[in-house]
Amino acid sequence: MVMSLCAQAQRDTVRFTLAQCIEYAFNNSYERQSMLLDVNQQEESLRGAKLQQAPSFSASLGESLHHSGKEDANFSGNANLGMNIDLMNFSLYRNIESQKLNLERVRQQNEQYDQNLVISILRDYVTIIGNMELIKYQEQIVESSRQQMLQGEVKYKAGAILESDYLLLQAQYASNVTSLVESKSSLSNSLIELKVLMSMDPTQPLALVAPTDDFIEAFKVTPTMEHALEQSLKNMPQMKLSESSLDIARQDLRIAKTGYIPTIGANASIGTNHYDYDDFGTQLGDNFSQSVGLSVSIPIYDRSQTQTRVRKARLSIEQAELDKQQTEKDVVNIVVRNYTDIQSAISKYDATTMKYEAWKKTIEVYQTKFKVGSITAVDLLQQENNFLSALYDYIQAKYNFMLQRQLLNIYMGE
Repeated sequence: MVMSLCAQAQRDTVRFTLAQCIEYAFNNSYERQSMLLDVNQQEESLRGAKLQQAPSFSASLGESLHHSGKEDANFSGNANLGMNIDLMNFSLYRNIESQKLNLERVRQQNEQYDQNLVISILRDYVTIIGNMELIKYQEQIVESSRQQMLQGEVKYKAGAILESDYLLLQAQYASNVTSLVESKSSLSNSLIELKVLMSMDPTQPLALVAPTDDFIEAFKVTPTMEHALEQSLKNMPQMKLSESSLDIARQDLRIAKTGYIPTIGANASIGTNHYDYDDFGTQLGDNFSQSVGLSVSIPIYDRSQTQTRVRKARLSIEQAELDKQQTEKDVVNIVVRNYTDIQSAISKYDATTMKYEAWKKTIEVYQTKFKVGSITAVDLLQQENNFLSALYDYIQAKYNFMLQRQLLNIYMGE
């Protein structure tokens, strides 16, 4: 019974908006969950680094049996409790800061993965809803061409049109059916690709909710290029990662320099011992001892190892600075190119919308003329092909504009 209910639920079609697709992917992606575990591991590393500052305690107990020559066997034992603490150890402090930076970097890597995943989902989503709209029109076109073919058959049998005209109507209908089948196949493949990105069962029926035309029209309001660049440079994960790499390189230099700095530590211990078991309690009391100590470790010469680490760290800083400059340049190029594409896409969307609306009205007139016999099938099909071309251009321009505009929002961190 439970399996039957699960199977039924599996067959139910889920309807997702773009935001719901992204949310589902975030919640179900195994790769993303694995990256979140990397964050947890780095948090544990930071916790462990902080605990290195705490005092360490140790205890020991020992009991021994001694025998030599003709002497009788005898027992001895000892018990000790000790504590050590670092009073001044810059290496520990620097390591904590380094672990904090590493944790932030792992989080930024996750953020970059999320952005790439969102962009991939967006591309598939736009492709799918574009195919959905195209199929809706194609189904209407197939039905219209089927009716024209049937009308042509009646006219041909009545001698009102030539056989060649009737055959052209048949060929057009077959071509429209083929185009519809290809579009549906493309839609199915795109849905499978999207399900893979979302970590969804590929057998789960999925339907996407397309945005309204009003929503797309509202996208024409774009920020200034200066604002887009400012926000992108602030929010793009690539920039955050390059800044993080520079911070880590600088921290590595601080860590390397700790090799020049003395360390100070303190220790304390208490203990006692006994020899045989005669007057055991008295021995433990008489032999009870306490000690405290202070140690200073001063580096004098370590075969230039610290100096070498410092030089390498400085070189790493220079490389990180160059990488950051290159990343900033790359981000600016991406955003400027995207901004230019948006302006071009808006113009093309407006032009193709006007062209599509004009041809839509034109084809309605030609279809009416064909019904009353004032034009030939050749005339009708020429105009229908022009209409189809305008339709394809309109849909492509519409969803290309939506894609480019959504990409800008993603780059800006919105």
